Amino acid sequence: MVISVLVGTAVLTGCSEKQPANDTLPSSSAAETSESLPEIGPADFPVPDEARTKDAAGAEAFMRYYIDLLGRQQSVPSGEPLRDLAPDCQECLRIAQDMDEAAAAQRRFEGGKLTLAGEFGTALADDSANLSFLTRIEAGALVEPSGEPVPGTESPAVEQLPSAASLVWLPEARCWQLEALNFG
Repeated sequence: MVISVLVGTAVLTGCSEKQPANDTLPSSSAAETSESLPEIGPADFPVPDEARTKDAAGAEAFMRYYIDLLGRQQSVPSGEPLRDLAPDCQECLRIAQDMDEAAAAQRRFEGGKLTLAGEFGTALADDSANLSFLTRIEAGALVEPSGEPVPGTESPAVEQLPSAASLVWLPEARCWQLEALNFG
């Protein structure tokens, strides 16, 4: 927050001084548009452009997107999009497999929605980002086609669950990818 205020002040101060007009236009390669980004994620729920920048804001936007994707896929259920964005993340692969197994058994998830419960703590280094954050999980269960909860799957709500993620930047895709995820 402090950094954004400082950056905003610097920008506003710079704009208050009279500047001569630029005689040349920037080249088309000066700034790449979002149209040049290859689509990643489900066609009807792609990774947003703001999650595809190699900075703290991009890493945080990617993590918000992935948490939203978890909720979306829970209602499908299908683990494929989760695996696509986290092929080396063991916890992500386990969650994806749980979703695939639920679908194969014609089971569904009720409740259990995961949301952010605070701000990110983000550390960047070269092509990686480590994020710490709190999540909230609603009470939920895996439910049989009959409507009965699968024994042992009912869980209470958790208001502030310490969570962490490790991301790696993929330059060829211009997107983050999850390497590790931990809830609790």
